[in-house]
Amino acid sequence: MKKIFFLFLLAFNLNANAGFFYRDLEFIGMENFTVEKKGDRIYVGFDYVINNPNWYGVVIKPSHLNLTIAGVDCGSVKIAEKIKIKRKREGNYPFVLIGDASRFVKSGFSSIWSLMTGQGVDFTLKGKINAGVAVYKRKWPLDYTYKMSFEEFLSFF
Repeated sequence: MKKIFFLFLLAFNLNANAGFFYRDLEFIGMENFTVEKKGDRIYVGFDYVINNPNWYGVVIKPSHLNLTIAGVDCGSVKIAEKIKIKRKREGNYPFVLIGDASRFVKSGFSSIWSLMTGQGVDFTLKGKINAGVAVYKRKWPLDYTYKMSFEEFLSFF
């Protein structure tokens, strides 16, 4: 009975004073882009720089996000594998997004125009990432735009 009371008290504290127990992950930047095409799917890989200010590690679970490149919607992409974020640390974590190749090609043409006009290429990920600790699961909002350089863009092709 004491264990049930303790778990109830802990759950109540998580809701009442949530700021003490968790803070949002900080998505800082993207590095090391790679692109690979297999059939009608495109695999966009990159290292995401994430800071976890919490005193515990977080596991990012398979999630769906919206990808926009140079203002062109590339559709829904998914994070297919679990990613473990270490506690109280900033680090690079490998992400692989899987999406539709035909939509990605359309964004490539728009990106070339953006590069020629000197605007740069915006690589935008938006959605909610499923993450959690043990049985506690939370959806972290993600709306991050990365200004891609010409060299990084050319590495796609």
